[in-house]
Amino acid sequence: MQTNGMNKKRNKQLAILVFLTLLIMTQWVAPLKVHAVDHLGWPAFDEVAVESYCVIDQETGREILSKNPDTKRANASTTKIMTALVLVEDEHFDPDQLLTVSEGALIFSDPASVRLKGLKAGDQLRTADCLAALMIASANDIARVIAQNYGGAYGAVDPERVGDPVRSQAMFVERMNQRAAELGAESTHFTNPAGFDEGDRSHYTTARDLALIAAEAMKHPLIAQVCSMHYYRMPASSEHPNAWWGTLSSTNALIIYGADFLQSQYFTKYTGVKTGTTPQAGKCLVGSGLTVDDRYLICAALGITSLDLPETPLLARALPVRAILEEAARLEQVPLREDVDLLAAPPEEEPPEIQETEPPAVETEEGEIGGIKDDPFFTAGSSQMNPLILVMAALGSLTVIGGILVAITALMVWITRIRARRAEEKSMFRKDE
Repeated sequence: MQTNGMNKKRNKQLAILVFLTLLIMTQWVAPLKVHAVDHLGWPAFDEVAVESYCVIDQETGREILSKNPDTKRANASTTKIMTALVLVEDEHFDPDQLLTVSEGALIFSDPASVRLKGLKAGDQLRTADCLAALMIASANDIARVIAQNYGGAYGAVDPERVGDPVRSQAMFVERMNQRAAELGAESTHFTNPAGFDEGDRSHYTTARDLALIAAEAMKHPLIAQVCSMHYYRMPASSEHPNAWWGTLSSTNALIIYGADFLQSQYFTKYTGVKTGTTPQAGKCLVGSGLTVDDRYLICAALGITSLDLPETPLLARALPVRAILEEAARLEQVPLREDVDLLAAPPEEEPPEIQETEPPAVETEEGEIGGIKDDPFFTAGSSQMNPLILVMAALGSLTVIGGILVAITALMVWITRIRARRAEEKSMFRKDE
């Protein structure tokens, strides 16, 4: 009887151990869960959960694919696309023009809204750097700096010496709404240059309107170049002598990871554009890309339900937009691209033939300098995902699988020892009898 009681106790302990082992294994495997239904393992179009979206051809504005495209919604920081457009189209626009930071530009009810932590009232920043901070890091403080200085009544553009940043910002926002109407975005109304929610919900647009605005903005080379960058840093100055005082990184996972890493079947690269998140708007992303047949498609997505990828929230937001863009390209019968090996060496380029001809004379004006494309700050961040990340991910997966196998092996050894001990006890019990 005593032996039977001991056996029951051991069986109970064994059951508990097996349960705990399975629980630990489940916790290890859970982060590896992938939401995928297409043949490459990525979330497919049928799996997408987005409140409203609209895909258009950037050049023609023709709609390709949409869902609730005319529903008015808050659109968060995707507003900054219009802020950038009005900026570069301003008659006084100068990439080297210095903009003055006002005290009001730095005051927010939520301190997290400030992007450039070292910024101070009275600082002066170059317009081109402000555009980069606006579109790459979604800098709310810089959105105000731009609107106030290019509004016409403060800072860089203030012909009548008014010196009123609040009035100047309001004048800039007025022009944002005028430009939206000119583009045919008739269901759009902006109240601020950053995209903050309004209590009366008076700041809104639609997926269709936002796609039209983004398409127009991306036709400007400077905006397109900034939107394609992963990293940027504000240059050092007398006010900020450290080179790292204003380091900025993109929140757009389409740009961060790139078309090769995300295995797009139709796009050779992703080109932009802007993310946004507020309580009213939810998660938003305007994505764009260049297809195999050299067409730019724009997708404005508002109210995105992110995938369950807590370790990579930016990717979780971007994957639904990737799926929508893939479906739009498929509907447009874009040719399939060849499979890309991320670890393959780049093809060697043949040296160009040298023709012995005299180069034509080029007339230049004295003091002529290169444009923004020659600026190392603008060209340094256009690279896509580092292939070593794939190797690291593979090693991480192997480590997890190895840990699971070790745990199972240890469990089996323990069970074998228990069974041997029980057999030995039974043998001794029989001898005693």
